[in-house]
Amino acid sequence: MKLNKLFIFIVLALTSCSTKTIYFTQQTRSKIESNGIDLKDIQYYNSHKIILQRNLSYEETKVASGNISIENGEFVEIITLNRGTPGICESYTFNSLDVSFEKGENRKLRFIMNSEKNYQISAIEWKNKFGKVSYDTLTYYIKPGGEKALLKVKKDNNFVYDKKERIIEGRTITNNSSRK
Repeated sequence: MKLNKLFIFIVLALTSCSTKTIYFTQQTRSKIESNGIDLKDIQYYNSHKIILQRNLSYEETKVASGNISIENGEFVEIITLNRGTPGICESYTFNSLDVSFEKGENRKLRFIMNSEKNYQISAIEWKNKFGKVSYDTLTYYIKPGGEKALLKVKKDNNFVYDKKERIIEGRTITNNSSRK
């Protein structure tokens, strides 16, 4: 019995200390911007594993930067972003964010606001759940499963969403000789 109580206490202590991630929604974005915080100052995370893949010629295998494997007699370059990989916002528009998960020119993925007001990974085109993207000036394909990736942010005590506001109506002079 004492062991069960100790176990429950440890689990509660660990979970209460952990920082929670939440989906980055349009509402979250509006609250961040209304507090004067630049979207480039926020740490982002991907909600699902994203695998970028492209087929290579023999000559291209010498200069490829990702993992290279052979599939069905072809050289394939694979770049994997595991779930929860941290990224930074490079640029943004009113309904999209370009997030970079690694250093380097043109190494960013676009997330656009979807119909549920979440920011979801975007592609130039989608065919059979494969998304065509430009990454590092080359064409890659997001493998199926990656199309579900949404942006997330950490919510902790330093990331306050709600603000208190009150309107002061002012004071007027009354006809009484004494001030109240």
